[in-house]
Amino acid sequence: MKFLKMFWMGVWGMVFGIRNVFTKKKPSPQRTRMLLKGRHAQMLNAARKGNVEAQIELATCYSDGEGVEQNYTEAAHWFGEAARLGDQRGQFSVGVCYANGQGVAQDYEEAAEWFRLAAEQGNTGAQVSYGLCLQKGLGVFASPQEAAHWFRRAAELGDAAGQVSLASCLQAGRGVPKNEVEAVEWFRKAADAGLGEAEYNLGKCYQDGLGVAVDATEAYKCFRAAAGKGLPQAEFELALCYYYGRGTDIDPMEAYTWISLAARRAIPNAPEMQEEWKKEMSPEQIAQSERRVAALGLNRSTAAPEAPSLEDEVEAKFQPLD
Repeated sequence: MKFLKMFWMGVWGMVFGIRNVFTKKKPSPQRTRMLLKGRHAQMLNAARKGNVEAQIELATCYSDGEGVEQNYTEAAHWFGEAARLGDQRGQFSVGVCYANGQGVAQDYEEAAEWFRLAAEQGNTGAQVSYGLCLQKGLGVFASPQEAAHWFRRAAELGDAAGQVSLASCLQAGRGVPKNEVEAVEWFRKAADAGLGEAEYNLGKCYQDGLGVAVDATEAYKCFRAAAGKGLPQAEFELALCYYYGRGTDIDPMEAYTWISLAARRAIPNAPEMQEEWKKEMSPEQIAQSERRVAALGLNRSTAAPEAPSLEDEVEAKFQPLD
């Protein structure tokens, strides 16, 4: 669901400091009566009679604006109806609504409680989300140990977000004994699933020798994969790889391309490096690199327009990937 995808992206903004893809859409101020037709009318009729599948499907349609006018208030209502009937998808989703303040007033205590109920039923998204609540003290008393417990449950069920969250705890010794070797194992599992944040963190492990032998070539490969997914920190590290020949050949144009992208994303020191490196290049090299920067930037803006930071969206507190 698009709605939940936006939530997951926001969580990575909180954990890793990257920007998310939320749009500043205001939730509907009140439930409005809408005339539904065809399949959606049948769906509404079934939902009113307590059909959980219809409630979830209708809520999803409202949250995504599929076949009906997008309305987060209606979405939150029907997710809530399914949640109260014990459906773990509804519980997780209405928790998302409360965490984001979409369709309902933002309430971290409500969010944490719904996440807990869904987590206990094995919903991995809720397990990671409840772990984040426990880690940050959002709606519950902070407990790094309990947070790590829920991250591990999600990780062992194969959830990439849970794997990265657990790895971060292990690397820092937050809620669990510090174990950099095990952290690498979990970062690698999530990276194998294609999660950019995991690829970046695994690259840092190889670069700095955290739980694994230093390997510049492996670090470069990881940064390259993560940068290809648009992670600003990975763009910065990849630029350094090309500029200094870390794990790859020195390539001034590639270095300039990636440092320019990182500079656009306000990575510290990137704008200054961009200006310094530019002085070392010919006009032809600069032009070629800037064409590549423009092409990469256009592709990314088409796929995911730049959006407000997590702090703008949820006051630096809360918001794991579909």
